Amino acid sequence: MTLEQRIINKITEEGPISFSEFMRMSLYDQTQGFYSQGGAGRRKDFITSPEVGPLFGKFIAKAIDKCWFDFDRPSEFTFLECGAGPGTLAKSILRSQLECKDALKYITVETSIQQSQEHPSSVQVLQSMPEKIETGIIFANELLDNLPFDIFESQENGSWMEVKIGLENEVLSEKLVTANEIYPSYNLNTANIRVPIQREAQEWLLQASTILQNGRIVIIDYAVEDFRYNQKKNWLRAYKQHEQQNDPLKDIGSSDITSDVDLNQLSEILVPTSIQNQDEWLRGLGLKNHLEKSRRRWKENAHNPDLAALEARSAIRESEALTDPSGLGSFKVVEWLLK
Repeated sequence: MTLEQRIINKITEEGPISFSEFMRMSLYDQTQGFYSQGGAGRRKDFITSPEVGPLFGKFIAKAIDKCWFDFDRPSEFTFLECGAGPGTLAKSILRSQLECKDALKYITVETSIQQSQEHPSSVQVLQSMPEKIETGIIFANELLDNLPFDIFESQENGSWMEVKIGLENEVLSEKLVTANEIYPSYNLNTANIRVPIQREAQEWLLQASTILQNGRIVIIDYAVEDFRYNQKKNWLRAYKQHEQQNDPLKDIGSSDITSDVDLNQLSEILVPTSIQNQDEWLRGLGLKNHLEKSRRRWKENAHNPDLAALEARSAIRESEALTDPSGLGSFKVVEWLLK
């Protein structure tokens, strides 16, 4: 039985389901969900910063070392990578020359059993976050945008309807039902404004801030300050084989479903210490100097390139992709300092 038919059967038996439940089944079903078989990569469905090349991992390693120094170089320092996928970032970080190598405990969190089997043997693999981390970093790259969320639509009288998933002639379709609640920050008198309520993203941040005693929580994602002012932007998106899809109710289990992350909702849990574009954040870690050295090395050896020169050319291309203002460079790096 296909995943779509299982969802249809569930709706037939129980009635319309929330968008978060539909999204949870579509993405995270262990046998037929998107992340049981799809995910990031050049031959898969989308490219994230770690898949651009190893340069991103090298600079995450610099951020790890910086935090380790900031907290007086503890003898045990944990880097917890949530939503680690196939372990691409872990492999790049562990190949870097980490100054905190002897103190580092690298933990990956990945719910997909299939993807976690590809993680490096030197990391500890978990399906959920541990109970406590004394000092370290909890890191998530493009995770919160994929955590299941519900969708609500405003009405002219200030009330809200919840967008659920039901059936129309045995085909999956949207169903508007009266909402029992909505966040006070979204009190509006304008009709037809849709917002995602990202409770699971909030719960993730709350859990992370409870687990980590000292260190930083760092997320990298596409994010907005408030959805009320971003209605012209298509914040609900689906992707299949690097192409954006128009309807998240199609290609169930073989397409990604994602949303911009609402920083206003996260701030209700914990106000960020800093918010930067990925471009700015990477430059703060020394990307500009690294890029200048790579350009010089390539220019000097382009006529007869050796391995170092070819690596320099690759670093130039990776830098351009990671700092592209119309792409990955515009992603938000959001940090919370805990101590």
